[in-house]
Amino acid sequence: MPTANLFSSNIYQRMSFGDYGFRILDYNHGTASVPSNEKFGAISVLENTTITLTSNASGGDSGLTNIDVSEGHTLVGDFTTISISKGKVICYIRK
Repeated sequence: MPTANLFSSNIYQRMSFGDYGFRILDYNHGTASVPSNEKFGAISVLENTTITLTSNASGGDSGLTNIDVSEGHTLVGDFTTISISKGKVICYIRK
């Protein structure tokens, strides 16, 4: 079942500014995947990264596998799993 929509700008702003917390994945320091019980709304790429993720959205594609993403890009969506095989990202937790 998809995560509830973001019904107010307040919820979106709180998530995008990290009020619900974040996880940093840094492949070079042994952190390559997020905990299985968390959901994420945005991923900012801090270093060139190869990422695999799944989406909980009800439409469109359900995930990406081993996609190269350049430093400075931000991915937004309803992500349930995220792992990297190189690089560094910050993942913003959503409610």
